[in-house]
Amino acid sequence: MRLRLACAAFAFLIAQTATAVEPLSPAPVQGDVVVEPFALDATSFAPQGMKTTVYLPPDYATGTRRYPVLYVNDGQDRQAVKLRETLQQLIVSGDIRAPIVVAIDMPPDRMGAYGLSDRKTGTNLVAKTRYGGIGTNAHAYSEWLARTLVPAIDARYRTRTAPDARAILGWSLGGLNAFNVGWQYPEIFGRVGAFSPSFWPASDTTDNASMQRTRMAQHMVDASEPRNGARWFFAVGTAEEAADRDGDGIDDAVDDTRDMLDGWNADNGGMKGLKQLGYSTNDDYAARPTRADASLYLLPGGKHEQAAWARMLPVFLRWAYAVNSPALQATGRVDSYQDVPSAHVPSRNVDVWLPPSYATHPKRRYPVLYMHDGQNLFDPSLSFTGIDWDVDGTMTKLIDAHRVREAIVVAISNTPLRSNEYWPAKAIPADVISPEQRAQLLSDAYLRFIVDELKPAIDATYRTKPSREDTLVMGSSLGGLISAYAMSEYPDVFGAAGGLSTHWPANDGAVIDYLAAHLPARRTHRFYFDHGTATLDASYAPYQQRMDAVLREAGWREGRDFMSREFPGAEHNERAWRDRLDVPLQFLLGR
Repeated sequence: MRLRLACAAFAFLIAQTATAVEPLSPAPVQGDVVVEPFALDATSFAPQGMKTTVYLPPDYATGTRRYPVLYVNDGQDRQAVKLRETLQQLIVSGDIRAPIVVAIDMPPDRMGAYGLSDRKTGTNLVAKTRYGGIGTNAHAYSEWLARTLVPAIDARYRTRTAPDARAILGWSLGGLNAFNVGWQYPEIFGRVGAFSPSFWPASDTTDNASMQRTRMAQHMVDASEPRNGARWFFAVGTAEEAADRDGDGIDDAVDDTRDMLDGWNADNGGMKGLKQLGYSTNDDYAARPTRADASLYLLPGGKHEQAAWARMLPVFLRWAYAVNSPALQATGRVDSYQDVPSAHVPSRNVDVWLPPSYATHPKRRYPVLYMHDGQNLFDPSLSFTGIDWDVDGTMTKLIDAHRVREAIVVAISNTPLRSNEYWPAKAIPADVISPEQRAQLLSDAYLRFIVDELKPAIDATYRTKPSREDTLVMGSSLGGLISAYAMSEYPDVFGAAGGLSTHWPANDGAVIDYLAAHLPARRTHRFYFDHGTATLDASYAPYQQRMDAVLREAGWREGRDFMSREFPGAEHNERAWRDRLDVPLQFLLGR
């Protein structure tokens, strides 16, 4: 098997110097948001130049940390939508991780700039309306924003330069363009907000039916490749308009946005939405905030006006920059952190499960188990297959039965770069991949995030036992490979590693050969490995036997230094790993 990498997402790579470890919950920042004007020279669509207003966090001048950046269309509305006041309140209260905000005044031809474009062909996607053409300068404006403004801001300010740290927001036609920019430039913008987005422009306006089936933004999604990694937040007022072109009793502003999420007649020759491209969606964020890739927030009574967008703004800012993620459905206490920043890899959610006695024994310290693919561990609504590992339930039962030590579990969510981060880079032979592909391997950077940033933050926030013998790491499939690699690369940090259905066949067992030459000391470390016999696991047995032989030849004692198990009939999925999770937990955390 040859190595496959998420090449399309390579632009998520980060090349910036490491900074001090950031706390999981930053302390509220005192002081005022600082406002600076920032102008750029003339462009083809704005001969007189473009004006922006930059909002800096209160502690910007006194610190060294880097910040995410939010770009906002229609920046001339900044006072009407209460941009500074809202930022000030949310930053000082500690509700959000403070961003830098760049409010871009509208170009002279707002309707021409705030439309759709085709980046590949370098053309405008012009919608003809009775008001004139929408998008006649959309390509030029979008290119200027991505290629001129973003580099200028990055050069002037201490920004985080990964797509997950860049967002773009707009309302009305500005929301349409924000959507366009996010869709056309996913390697630059990883978060998109659109209030009252104008998704109605169509290429055929003959009648309502023609408009419905030729909506241009919807067609852009329908004709696109699957999920590009970005996240989307849409907000619409329930009283924006009375028009209802399809006669379904729902006004077009809401209908058009829901169709963007869920598709329009997608199963019967209509057009795909974000859901059909692999995004998880939430049609009612107001009622139930979730971690879906794309969410719709309905503002009761909201109209198509600045006052409504001012009310939507704090909801969006919390969605984009909140310190804490929406709560999980889990047994016991779970602290959830949203978009934990890193100087090495893209940010990601981190969930921390605390054992039952944590609250009642304030002086007790606990071992820590770090686990990969964190969204699959606690809550079935987040899991890739709709079935979670039930780590919380299994740990609770084993603790109650006194079969394992109480431990903190740190669940590290994966990202669209999962394969890049989980392939052990140093185990891949030089002749297997090109230098360009090797540059895309992020496993060493991912481990630096865990070891140099996340673990110090966890140890500073919780009552941990930080030593090697009390620090464990575990995952499944590629997560098993990166766990074994982690303990081999950092034997002074991790004392035990577990791999369920470890994907040894990768590059014909190249990681086994690597481990044979890089095993940690057997008396101070332990390995757990297992596999099933069905689906992808059906090919694993010979490789696991080869790995077992490596351990035995190195003097590792089975049942004490390592465990290797086969589960007949077990498949390669979350259900199978959930059903046998108690086995590795008892070996790694046994009393």
